Amino acid sequence: MSAEDSNPLPSGCGTKFSPTGESVRQELEKILASPQFVNSPILQNFLRYIVEKTLAGESSSLKAYSVATEALGKEVDFDPNLDPAVRILAGRLRRALAHYYQELGKSDAVFIDVPLGAYVPGFRSLSQTEGVAVANPGVRQESILALPSGPSVAVLPLVNLTGDGRQEFFADGLAEEITNELARYQDLRVIGFQSTLRYKNVKHDAWEMGRDLNIRFFLEGSIRKEARLIKITVRLVDTLNGLQVWGDQYQRQLKPDKLIALQEEIAQKVAAKIGGEYGIIPRNLSKESRKKPPESLDTYEAILWCYHHFADLTPESFEAALRALEQAVTREPECGLAWSLLGILYFNNYILQFSPLKTPVEKAPVFITKGVALDSQNQTVRASMAFLQFFLNERDLFLVEAEKALVLNPQSPFLSGYLGWLLALYGEWDRGLTILGKGMELNPHCPGWFHMAPYFYFYHQGRYLEALQEAHQFQMTQFFWDPLLRAAALGQLGRNQEAAKAVEELLAVKPDFPSQARFLIGCFAKSPYLVEGLLEGLRLAGLKI
Repeated sequence: MSAEDSNPLPSGCGTKFSPTGESVRQELEKILASPQFVNSPILQNFLRYIVEKTLAGESSSLKAYSVATEALGKEVDFDPNLDPAVRILAGRLRRALAHYYQELGKSDAVFIDVPLGAYVPGFRSLSQTEGVAVANPGVRQESILALPSGPSVAVLPLVNLTGDGRQEFFADGLAEEITNELARYQDLRVIGFQSTLRYKNVKHDAWEMGRDLNIRFFLEGSIRKEARLIKITVRLVDTLNGLQVWGDQYQRQLKPDKLIALQEEIAQKVAAKIGGEYGIIPRNLSKESRKKPPESLDTYEAILWCYHHFADLTPESFEAALRALEQAVTREPECGLAWSLLGILYFNNYILQFSPLKTPVEKAPVFITKGVALDSQNQTVRASMAFLQFFLNERDLFLVEAEKALVLNPQSPFLSGYLGWLLALYGEWDRGLTILGKGMELNPHCPGWFHMAPYFYFYHQGRYLEALQEAHQFQMTQFFWDPLLRAAALGQLGRNQEAAKAVEELLAVKPDFPSQARFLIGCFAKSPYLVEGLLEGLRLAGLKI
């Protein structure tokens, strides 16, 4: 036996309950021989690789690329930005480990898990007082209280009210799957599911849990069963006041061969409704931040102001978001998301002309590029780069960047919808509108300007009545694109009185529009045929261009 195997793991493993390298390897072999792993060589290779690397003190090398090429048999040209295979398998690995410890491993003395957001496994002895993870060699360990600020949420084990002990497996798997899906939303700080297992079947006080886990929100719920129908209830609770801020119910057929698919479907829906840019958590916190002056906002609150502006597109919200983000990048110059959003604001002021404030458009690409350099795996940052290429009319580069952004979180209602919107505007009608429609279905709180894409599609085909129906969904009369779309469709339909009224509204919010019509429309309508068609509709509506 080597010295490594005979001693507790290094780097801060000073308690007598720390597992040894030998005990971790023994636990590893038990796991790999279990039903959850024995028929999945790829999961076996994944787990063995990351455990052995960590025991060897090489955990700092555990990245998506190294896992893919050294453990999963991927080619050397594997690009984790384009291929989410490692992230997907990591989710499967976490679920398989959880299932193992729910069943065969419930009495094991050593616990191996893979925390969310990394590929470095944690090792701990279940005899430790609080089950605190043992520090791994080469890995910096931080307490929950030391995590960065921002919206924080935990998912509690769901209560099994079916009367069937076998459904504990399903309930815990669903709670972990929701945790995994929430972790895709990079604005959120999500507490690992293993950290909340101690609350399983234990009564809890919301405020005390918030203090214990250092979280603002937690998700709880239950499952019930009737014949072959399962009913899932979930609630989101604010720990500051104990109030339920959201809840929903889902009823599905319980089919043994579809359990994982069912867990994934429900988890994606729940995470999208509460965690997306316009989900329940950001919307609640956004209301609070808007009560503060921009100069007093922290970086996350500045980002929320930007999301609020994207939803209402008023000069007032633009100037508040601009001031807040300019202070944020001064205060936290390493925040890639803040730089990217600031670049988008500079672009928006150029193509939408909100404010006379100085926002030189040539700075926008600099800010967005800096954001990508700082945080290339953030989906919003990647989507900003896609918009940069869209604005520059670099179609091929735009398509590449849009794909990179989409794979980071295909279930994000706003960002996947936004990317689908851009794809449709660039003429990728079928795929773009499909992605956009899915995003809007996941969360109905998406901005009204999403309807510009289907409007362009119908208008381009000469289906002006259907285009007008989309224009009526815009519902942003303070923004010149709203009356513009209505006026063009009404002009083509020959509804002159309504068209003239829409033109009047357009000139009221944008008096200089006639002199800039071609430029402003061309910023979003990439087809010259569509640009000319919209200008024709406006002329028919009575606008002199």
